Amino acid sequence: MKPASGALPWDVDAPPFDPRDTTGREALSTRAVAERFIQLFYVEDNPTDAFTCWMHPDYIQHNPNAPNGRDATLAMMQASMARLPGLTHEVKRVVWGDDDLVAVHFHFRREAGTRGYAIVDLLRVADGYIVEHWDVMQEVPDPATAKNGNGMF
Repeated sequence: MKPASGALPWDVDAPPFDPRDTTGREALSTRAVAERFIQLFYVEDNPTDAFTCWMHPDYIQHNPNAPNGRDATLAMMQASMARLPGLTHEVKRVVWGDDDLVAVHFHFRREAGTRGYAIVDLLRVADGYIVEHWDVMQEVPDPATAKNGNGMF
């Protein structure tokens, strides 16, 4: 699935950068690192390349259900993707924060046809790597039970 119109500042099928090119990473801005990670992880649903290229080996994970470190988290994600081949991340918006923080608001589904979850990932970037991650996750409710018609996205 493609992100909602206007969610990302590039054509998701033809980004204006090579998302796997880590050359000169130390000189890349927080935004440049995050854009490349977003393309690989959320748009292409490719955590292996996203983590291998852009996640620091010793990154700090604040989700209590995931381990610290790139390799341990990646192994967990790869196992999930093997069990759930229909898993998707649909980016709705990106908030480009000050200095070293980026927030990604997305619609996560483990399988097609489900309401899924509204998630915000907060990423901290340093020295050309994502070095820290927080997330907030909420199930998308049945619209019939909502107290307003605004929706989650």
